[in-house]
Amino acid sequence: MPSLCIARGPETGLQNLLRTPEGKLSNGRMRGLTILALGLLLASGLPPLHAEAPVSEAETGFRMHDYRAPVPATAPGATTVDWADVERLIDEKALLLDVVGLRNFRIRADGTWIASEARDSLPGAVWLPVVGWGKLEPWEEAYLTQSVEELTGNRRDTPIVIFCKVDCWLSWNTAKRLSALGYSQLYWFPDGTDLWADFGNPLARVEPYPVDPSIIPAPLVTGE
Repeated sequence: MPSLCIARGPETGLQNLLRTPEGKLSNGRMRGLTILALGLLLASGLPPLHAEAPVSEAETGFRMHDYRAPVPATAPGATTVDWADVERLIDEKALLLDVVGLRNFRIRADGTWIASEARDSLPGAVWLPVVGWGKLEPWEEAYLTQSVEELTGNRRDTPIVIFCKVDCWLSWNTAKRLSALGYSQLYWFPDGTDLWADFGNPLARVEPYPVDPSIIPAPLVTGE
């Protein structure tokens, strides 16, 4: 079956190594492992799988690099929430939107994904893995717009909880984009699945939400 092979720009991907033996997140480990990973990448001499266009944050208003870094207290057009608020919103049937980034993947001809990494998320969440980058390719913008319209029934007043991991700008960028699209009940959960799990709440395996094959550029199609 034909598939679409796509690679996306750098993200640390070190989350599983960033916890202490007790399961707590360690900022020290995060800094150390990030420095180590960057050093290994530079030493290898290999270019990144995907390099975003050199557009500045001042031009776009979005976070363009260092996506795993401390985030502000608020996101544009969204209400900041904690895990207890998320529990209430789940009871109120809010849409849970996980936007953790995926760098390497394939997309089958029917729009389903072959992900290089597994993702455990809030039960019932929908994973859109390419919508939080600072600069989106046209198909990624269309994927975000179409997916959220489908998931909300095109109701701009649908409550939407947006999250990824702790210190993750991908959810901040996505909240800003959805606000610009006119969604009026946005809830930003900046600590994401990390804080959710730290408080003993369950996680569930999730697959990326399918893509409409018609929006994928033809040059990305391979014979696999």
